Amino acid sequence: MIRTDIKNGGLILMLDIVDNGIVLGAKRHGEKSFILTVFTENNGKYTGILHSIKAPMAGDFVHINWHARVSEQMGTFKIDIQKSMAAILLSETKKLSCLSCLCSLLNSLLPEREALYDFYQETASFLKNISADNWLVDYIRLERNLLSSIGFGMDLSRCAGGGDATTLCFVSPKTAKAVSREKGLPYADKLLFLPAFLYKDAPADDSELKSGLALTGYFLSQHTSLPLMRQFIL
Repeated sequence: MIRTDIKNGGLILMLDIVDNGIVLGAKRHGEKSFILTVFTENNGKYTGILHSIKAPMAGDFVHINWHARVSEQMGTFKIDIQKSMAAILLSETKKLSCLSCLCSLLNSLLPEREALYDFYQETASFLKNISADNWLVDYIRLERNLLSSIGFGMDLSRCAGGGDATTLCFVSPKTAKAVSREKGLPYADKLLFLPAFLYKDAPADDSELKSGLALTGYFLSQHTSLPLMRQFIL
């Protein structure tokens, strides 16, 4: 929502955004404020100053009001915490590491103020269902879709070499395109392994989960430093 007002004969733009979101991070700014970053449902990633002696935690679901006089300003936040994921996962080390990793990646990679409604819904759904047995499969798929959302997705729809699309087994590190088992085996040492659960509905054991993390991690690392906590997820 954009609100306009007239003062002393000049036009002043008063910008207000009211939305739901997920906190990605908070850095202290002085004694009684923080620089807060939130992935909002309808407006994308927003950063602003939160005047408070205590900041929300990464992963918190919040209702926000972001205000600025002009669009170029950082703006300020007023927030209402709806749900604290870190508090829920406090005793689950792997899932807490996953939450920290996810928020760090989103904070680093999502573009500022660019609406990503569908990816927000997927992220919110993952966090709300992180207690499910297949949570790590869902997380690796979310990393795959994060790459797509920022314009660097893998093409896992067919074999780049014209092979059987039902036996995709590798991904080219140069083109991010899938390769079938038959076409890729002669070059296996130069390709990345593609676990089946990343391109079709298939179960995944620990080895395949490790391969999935290695695959998405390779392409994520081309655009940002991988969070330290990522190594503690599996």
